[in-house]
Amino acid sequence: MTRKTLLLSLSILASILILGHSASVQAELTSFDVGDAADMPGTTDIAAGGAITVVGAGHDAWGAADGLRFVYTELSGDFDATVQISYFERPAGEDWAKAGLMVRQSTAPGAKNALSTAAAATDLGVQITWRQDTDGETSELNFWELGGPTGFNDGEWIRLTRSGNDFSVSWSSDGVSWADDYATVPIEMSDPILVGLMVTSTNTALFCEAVFENFIIDGVSPVTAVSPGGKLSATWAGVKAGL
Repeated sequence: MTRKTLLLSLSILASILILGHSASVQAELTSFDVGDAADMPGTTDIAAGGAITVVGAGHDAWGAADGLRFVYTELSGDFDATVQISYFERPAGEDWAKAGLMVRQSTAPGAKNALSTAAAATDLGVQITWRQDTDGETSELNFWELGGPTGFNDGEWIRLTRSGNDFSVSWSSDGVSWADDYATVPIEMSDPILVGLMVTSTNTALFCEAVFENFIIDGVSPVTAVSPGGKLSATWAGVKAGL
C-alpha cells in the first residue's frame, strides 16, 4: 500500500463564532493506492487554480476488494459533494475504467463504500456502485438503464451525498441543473468516514488519468490555491464536528 500526504500542512480556514473569536481548523488531504493499485503507484497533482489531476491503476472498484487511487479527507456526519470531471483518459479496451466521487469507511480494499462514477465506454455513462458489508460483494445501478444519458462527456458533473445511513447520487451536464437522485442506497458507516476523488483503470498494468475541477463539499470548494511549495490554501464552510 502506498500512502502520500499531499498537504503536510493543509490549512482549512473557517470562520466560527466562538465567544467572538475566529478559529482555524487543520486537516490533511491524503492520496492512497488502495489494494492492488499499490503495485503500480499513481500520482496526484493540484494546480494553482485548484484542478486536481489523479493518475492511478488498480483492477477495479468491484467484487469483495478494490484496486484504485483515492484522494480523500476525513468527515463526520452528513455531506453533499459535487465535482466536475473536465478530462478523463480511458485506457484502450478498458470500458469499465472509472473516475468519480467515493465515500469509504477506510482505505482497506474490502471496506464499505459508495461510489458515484463515470464509466469509460461511450455506451455506458454514470452509475453508483456500493459495498454494504465489509469484504462483501459490490452492487451497481446504472443511470443509463433508468433513462439517463449514455456516455459521459468531459466537463460533466457528478454528485454524492450522505443523509444518515443513506447515500445518494446524481448527475448534471452543467453543474447547475441536476437530475433527481437516480439512486439512494443504505450503508451503515461509523464516523469518521473518508470522502474524496478516485480513479481506477481496471487494469493493474495500465494507468488512467482524470482531471477534477470545482470540487465542492457542502457548498464551498475545499481547494482554492496551491503555493509553489505544495501547500494548499483552502476554505471550508459549515465545518463538520470531528473534522
